[in-house]
Amino acid sequence: MSSRHFYTATGSAYQLGRELGRGGEGSVYEVIGWPAQVAKIYHQLPDRKKQEKLSFMAQAGDAKLLSYAAWPQATLHAENEGPVCGFLMPKVTGRDPIHMLYTPASRRQTYPKAGWDFLLFAARNTAAAFETLHSRGHVLGDVNQGNILVGEESRVVLIDCDSFQINAHGTVHLCEVGVSHFTPPELQNLSSFEGVQRSSNHDNFGLALLLFHLLFGGRHPYSGVPQRANVGETLEDNIKTLRYAYAHDARSRLLLPPPNAIPVSLVPASMAAMFEAAFTEKGRLGERPTAQQWVASLDALRGHLRKCGREARHVFPDHLPACPWCVLDQRGIVYFVDMDVSISQGGRVFIFAAVWAGIEAVEPPVALPVPDVESLALGLTPEPSNIRSDAATLLNRVLIIIGVLVAVYFLRGIFLLALLPLLGLGVWVGWVTLGGSQQQALAILREERFRLLTLATLDYEKMLARVRTEAGPERFFLKKKELLRQKDEYQDLLRQEKGGFRDLGELSRYQQKQNFLALCLIDAATIPGLLADKRALLRARGIVSAADVNWSDVGLILGWVDPATRALLAWRKVCERRFVFNPGAQMSSADIAAARASLAARKKALEAVLLTGAAELERQKKNAQRRAGDLGVKLQERAQYVAQALADFRGVQG
Repeated sequence: MSSRHFYTATGSAYQLGRELGRGGEGSVYEVIGWPAQVAKIYHQLPDRKKQEKLSFMAQAGDAKLLSYAAWPQATLHAENEGPVCGFLMPKVTGRDPIHMLYTPASRRQTYPKAGWDFLLFAARNTAAAFETLHSRGHVLGDVNQGNILVGEESRVVLIDCDSFQINAHGTVHLCEVGVSHFTPPELQNLSSFEGVQRSSNHDNFGLALLLFHLLFGGRHPYSGVPQRANVGETLEDNIKTLRYAYAHDARSRLLLPPPNAIPVSLVPASMAAMFEAAFTEKGRLGERPTAQQWVASLDALRGHLRKCGREARHVFPDHLPACPWCVLDQRGIVYFVDMDVSISQGGRVFIFAAVWAGIEAVEPPVALPVPDVESLALGLTPEPSNIRSDAATLLNRVLIIIGVLVAVYFLRGIFLLALLPLLGLGVWVGWVTLGGSQQQALAILREERFRLLTLATLDYEKMLARVRTEAGPERFFLKKKELLRQKDEYQDLLRQEKGGFRDLGELSRYQQKQNFLALCLIDAATIPGLLADKRALLRARGIVSAADVNWSDVGLILGWVDPATRALLAWRKVCERRFVFNPGAQMSSADIAAARASLAARKKALEAVLLTGAAELERQKKNAQRRAGDLGVKLQERAQYVAQALADFRGVQG
């Protein structure tokens, strides 16, 4: 389209200005003289059906639709009465994709003053936008976190409306695209959405997902901790098999909520039941709560909120006995930050020197002595009697036969003399054959005893590894190493706190680095040894980016000696080396408060871990001592098996 002038169906002319954005299907331009509108022009002329769809939408837009959606207001044509090549729509400004609101890390940057009541209102408005669309017979279809925008006043706007499924007086124009993580279970097996007519019940699955994200800290309802191997490896599989991690029967669905996740009891039981209906068998049967029902339920909940007495941003439903956000804060999980007051540590006295002295005072468990296999003197296992004794037996029989023949010779005469050479030849052949059989039997015996020695050695080495892990100091020292890392991090935080966090350059570096690492996603990275099951496990525990990766958390999840743990930590270091500090970047008061709150919360979490450090080391020590008795006996038994097998093998050599 070379022309910068376009015409509406009624002949009104519009001149386009600069390009504001470009996508795979078309570009968006400003409209000169009309600052509240923009124009979308397709790269290629739409087909006849798409033109009919746009023409209908331009005529069907009403005031309520326009209040919730960037709805086409007029079709655009390169020439009067020419084919439709684009459309006019309202210009949407001052809004961000909804995931910037429901993801805690993004919200602290984009909406630092938002409390849970703001999220609740945004959830209500999202449901109202869906209800407006559904009440007119239309379906959004491609529900995802990118086509719903939210502003500071919590008003929601739906975008990419030309991709919606539109019912034009009985003629249905399909939406033939979708995002797998927002696709309901009954449609998960489809290879594409081409030719698929979707219903409002399908939309209601995506709506319930968005509401869950908003109210429960960005968590996906089908992401959790698998209760069996080969379960929970992908969100798509969990959706298809209805593994809703927060269901009342979640254990039987083999998926439980991640640690420190916001419990579903945050909302009233009636609303929790609505989520369960949306994400389990009822929803697949067409009984998901409607957008209108969600609006009513969320409006009712907005009338039953109360504020925490400690933090202004802590707002929660009044059916709860205590503030859930304070409970999470105490675990170092900060969802909402009060920007109007300074962050204080408060609470009990924590004397670092005394705590660390207690940790250092715990002695490691004594390693079990390793048996000396060579020193174990054992008798040989007797060889099978049919190997070395066969020669003597056959020789005795031959001598008896010779004696008999000699007797016959003297009794019967000279005519038997001719038989003696044949008899000698037979004795010689028998002797040679017996010698070969004996050698073959000995070779087989050596192979068998070597096999037994190999099996005994492998069994012994496995038991020795168990002894070192379960009855030795290995786990103790791993925990001690973890505590040393946390000690160093805590001392660094103490140094910053003593300076009152006045060094804004250092604080700015910390915040910029965290923001950068949050963009380095684990699922998008190639990390050796980190297979799909381990990625799913990390995702379920809230570790999704380099900013979440640390030795302690990853070690607890994957195991400190797992090569994947080392690979993940190495990947984080690679990400850190790519970070470039911008000293000229200014920190807003919200940025400073968020950074200080993050550091303070981390300090609290480290204090909690260090306080239990000595007790944890004592527990590791007692477990090792308890296992030492049983495993020591088993190790000695296996050492004797190896010694016996070794002696037996040496006994048949040569």
